[in-house]
Amino acid sequence: MTQLLPDLQNVFRRLETLEVELKHLRQALLPAERIQSQPLADHPYIESVPAILSGEPIIKDTRTPVRAVVERWKFGEAAEEIAHKLPHLRLAQIFDALGYYDDHRDEIEKYIELNRVPADD
Repeated sequence: MTQLLPDLQNVFRRLETLEVELKHLRQALLPAERIQSQPLADHPYIESVPAILSGEPIIKDTRTPVRAVVERWKFGEAAEEIAHKLPHLRLAQIFDALGYYDDHRDEIEKYIELNRVPADD
């Protein structure tokens, strides 16, 4: 029993060290991802980050692709309903995604087609 206490203390110390290292790694990676981000003209809530979905347009600071919003809208959901079902998004982000779709319809339709699940599956 006396040996167990020092062993647990060593484990906790090592975990704390690993948590600090992980925090430093995250901080080191985040700026690199931000630098590679390409803001998209006239759409402040949309960005393209090569490391996320191979550069497909996404809602800024999320991993939600524009096509996800567009597909819900095409199925008849209003922007407010989309915001309710995707609560991490604000209405401004949703409207900007729909505006981006209006300006880049062919591009987003290509992403929708590439991610379509075949009916026979």
